[in-house]
Formats: sequence, structure tokens, C-alpha cells
Amino acid sequence: MNRKLNGHRLLTLLAAPLLVSSVALTPAFAAQGRTAAAAPAGPSCELVPNGTGEPAGDRGYDLRLSGFPANQSVRVEGPKSSFKTTVDGQGDLDRQDVRYGKYNVSYKDHGGNQNKRVGCTAPRENPGRGKQDVKVTNVEVKTLTKPGTVVDCTKSNKAEFDGSITATGQGKVDYYWTYASSADPLSSGSVTFTPGTTSHSLFKVVDVSGMANVSSVSVFVTLHVPAQNMSARSEQVVLTCAKP
Repeated sequence: MNRKLNGHRLLTLLAAPLLVSSVALTPAFAAQGRTAAAAPAGPSCELVPNGTGEPAGDRGYDLRLSGFPANQSVRVEGPKSSFKTTVDGQGDLDRQDVRYGKYNVSYKDHGGNQNKRVGCTAPRENPGRGKQDVKVTNVEVKTLTKPGTVVDCTKSNKAEFDGSITATGQGKVDYYWTYASSADPLSSGSVTFTPGTTSHSLFKVVDVSGMANVSSVSVFVTLHVPAQNMSARSEQVVLTCAKP
């Protein structure tokens, strides 16, 4: 009788650790289940340095969108301009070499009527700002087209200008042109100042739209250097319309 009782106690003691282990493992398995059921991340946008920018420039950043509905149409609003585009079939988009600044992305869900807006995260400050080695001292635009030139105003004509940026030091300077009284950039670019370079000439040709029943047409352009808050406007060019 005693031998049977002792054997029963031994079996009970041997089984006890197995029971404890199975109870202890249960929360771990539950945590794994919760992790697998986690909800996917929503749309996001991020501005990241791509390592190609120069110390004196604003460019050298990529704009990355992810988590959007597949093939979703979006509108991106940036520091100088905005544009419409479409993300790929994975809901992603990578726009390279954009200007540093604040960006927002707006879109409508497929079948939805309300606009949704996503703010883009960015580095806290522009790394290039503290390393600006070039200083623009003068911006100028000269008119090359002779005022009073007789043209057929019913057709498109061209007007020519010569812009110049003068600076000291070394580095890259971004610029853009605007046409007449519009604030929208007509075109943009950059010039690099190297040792011994003090000025860059920027030849610009613009199209003057045709107009009927007018005696003359006029146009002007403005050259902007946004990083140093400088600009220069050309003289008004007046083209005389040929008589029919």
C-alpha cells in the first residue's frame, strides 16, 4: 500500500513542472497572436536627405510617400510649387531632388468625397543653411529685344533677356524666373560659384502670345534668388504690332 502511494506522489511531482511550463507559455503565444493581428500603417510622407546636395543649396532631398491606396491620385503642395501625381500599385512614390521645406499631400479615397490631408515629416532644419559659403551681391536683368520692334501680333513672338547673378565665395545658388505679373515659376535652375568665378550670365527667351486687334504688346520678366531673398525685374518690352 505504501509503495503505491509513494509511486503516485512521484508521478505527481514529475508532472507539476510540465503543468507550470504550459501555463507560463500561454501569454507568450497570446502576444504573438496580437502582433499578427496588428492593423497596417496608414498613408505617410517623409522628406529625407539623399546625399547629393551641395552645402550652399536647397536641393538634395527626396520626397517619399508610402501606405496610400494603390494607384491613388494625390496632390503635393510644397514650398515653391505644387503638382499632381499618382502613387504606384503598392501605394508608394519617390520624387527625387526636391527643395527643402514643408510639404503636404492631399487625396480622396477611391469612392470617397472628402479630402484627406497628410503632413510630411522633414529634418528639423536644413543642413545646408548653416554652411552657406556663397553670398549673392547683385541680381540684374537686361532687355535684349529692342523696344518698338514691329511684329505680327496675331502670331506668337519671342522676347530675349540677359540675367546675371554676382556673388562672392563658393557654392551653388538656385534661381527661378517669373513672367509678367505671375508669381508662378516660369523655369528654374542653379549656378555654381567656384574659385575665380564672380558672375554668371543667364540668357532667357520667352514666348509672347499672339493677340488680335491690338496696336502693341508688352512683357517683362523677373529673376529671383529665393535663398537670399533677392530679385531683379527687367524693363518693360513693348512690341509694335504691324498694320494689316
